[in-house]
Amino acid sequence: MKSDVSLLRRLGAMIYDLLLAFSLAFFIVGAILIAFFDKQAQTDLLIFSIYLITVYFYFAWSWVKGGQTLGMKTWKFKIKQQNGENITQKQAFVRFVLAFVSFAIFGLGFIYQLFNKDNLTWHDKLSNTRLVKN
Repeated sequence: MKSDVSLLRRLGAMIYDLLLAFSLAFFIVGAILIAFFDKQAQTDLLIFSIYLITVYFYFAWSWVKGGQTLGMKTWKFKIKQQNGENITQKQAFVRFVLAFVSFAIFGLGFIYQLFNKDNLTWHDKLSNTRLVKN
């Protein structure tokens, strides 16, 4: 089934959501570091892991529970399975990991949308999800 959402709209929501997710992650990291660690206990791997887990849970919880993040709500679209149902936790995990990979390799997974007849990105296609306008 075809996605109704343009790449520009998708990127707008993604920027909005990343600002929100990283703000949440900064707050959580700050609280954890203040509560449990002194300056010597801070490691880049620990901080990166907390950021990544926080961002993942922001997206996965939003997608599975409500079908949309705050950015998606602002840009007026939702995520659905190909059959129209809400996505599962497994699909959210696959989608998140593949979106990260899609972006990490120079955005090729997103650019793919411009050439796909169903208007899907790599992570849409491989997680069996699609974006639909509200």
